[in-house]
Amino acid sequence: MNADQKPARQFAEKLADDRAHRIATIAAEEFVRCNGLSTDTPDQFVFHGADLADEYFQDCIAHLKWAGQCVVFEHDEELVVLLGDYTMESLA
Repeated sequence: MNADQKPARQFAEKLADDRAHRIATIAAEEFVRCNGLSTDTPDQFVFHGADLADEYFQDCIAHLKWAGQCVVFEHDEELVVLLGDYTMESLA
């Protein structure tokens, strides 16, 4: 790779990483919305029982927390997931 191609390749890799991040976030949010029990609070979902031990569920929650797209509250043997924008940018 010559010097002219390096910036273009780095830009293409950045775009691919950004797209992968968006896809993972959308998939994780859809999993929460489809599999959680909705509550009276908008964008709040409850999980309990076998759901809590599911590895894919745990990966989805970990990704959403890492991305700042949810907060999680543990209550007894339930997990309450509140979806939203909890990034530093949204707090500014």
